[in-house]
Amino acid sequence: MQALSAPASPIWALMCALLAAACIVVWLLPVEVQIALRWQAGSGLENSWTLWTASLTHLSDTHLIVNLLALLCLAIIGSHTGCDRDEVTAALIAWPLSTLALLAWPQVQFYAGASGLNHALALMITAQCAMKLIVTREFSVIAFLLALMLLGKILWEAPWSEPLRSDASWGFTVVQAAHLTGVLAALLAAALVYAARIFFTKAVVE
Repeated sequence: MQALSAPASPIWALMCALLAAACIVVWLLPVEVQIALRWQAGSGLENSWTLWTASLTHLSDTHLIVNLLALLCLAIIGSHTGCDRDEVTAALIAWPLSTLALLAWPQVQFYAGASGLNHALALMITAQCAMKLIVTREFSVIAFLLALMLLGKILWEAPWSEPLRSDASWGFTVVQAAHLTGVLAALLAAALVYAARIFFTKAVVE
């Protein structure tokens, strides 16, 4: 969370751009490589890198395009609201945690797609704006609407009781649980990063 007097940092937009580029690169790889990069529930820690790479793989061109458009929107909104190093740090912490948390649902056998990570990024934007509201009383209408959309989407999907949803329009089973784990992982990561920032700031002042 940057100071109000500081110029807008490009680090949030840069992170989103790098994630988008990585998704495109992975999509261009041979199919067997893409499959190896997906998260498999039964692999344990043997293929631990898939906690990260699963979010870069996609199951169709439509799946990829929708997530890239979401990333673009999140890059613009996050840059506008002032997401900075704290939010990028928390997002990177939440990334693998959101995938790992899918183990809470035995029905989820594999995962591919950036939707969980996108939900984590959306939560980080709202968390950053919530902190700004607490500290400076600055209210963001965009972040408020984003928070309402995020909450409404999670409540409508009810992924805690329906982690998987068959959707003919997508052509594959949607892992709704990843949307919830993305939000929860980002909430935890944001709390840790902001708490650390407050602690070290107080330590330096004292």
